[in-house]
Amino acid sequence: MQSKCIVCHDKPAVFRCIQCHKPVCDDCSFKTEHGAFCSRECAVMYRDFKRSQRDSAPRRPGRLLARLVALILVAGLVVAALYKMGIIKDIPGLTTRTEAPQARPAE
Repeated sequence: MQSKCIVCHDKPAVFRCIQCHKPVCDDCSFKTEHGAFCSRECAVMYRDFKRSQRDSAPRRPGRLLARLVALILVAGLVVAALYKMGIIKDIPGLTTRTEAPQARPAE
């Protein structure tokens, strides 16, 4: 059994209001870029709800951390590539030993 339009009560419903989910026919529906609504009031409530969700969307703190980690990794890869190509000759704190360390004499 198909539901009847809640506005005119005569025609079969072809849509459900996006806001309140009530059945509505094609002639009685109020259509916007978001879809079909049973009334202008439902369309306005839906628009206001979507705006409030967009405006109060929580910021993702992990996004900043992920970008920072990616930046550090890229910078490290660039420095390593420049060092391997010989463009960077000496990196403080990074030494290569060509001689074996000498043992201390026992006391």
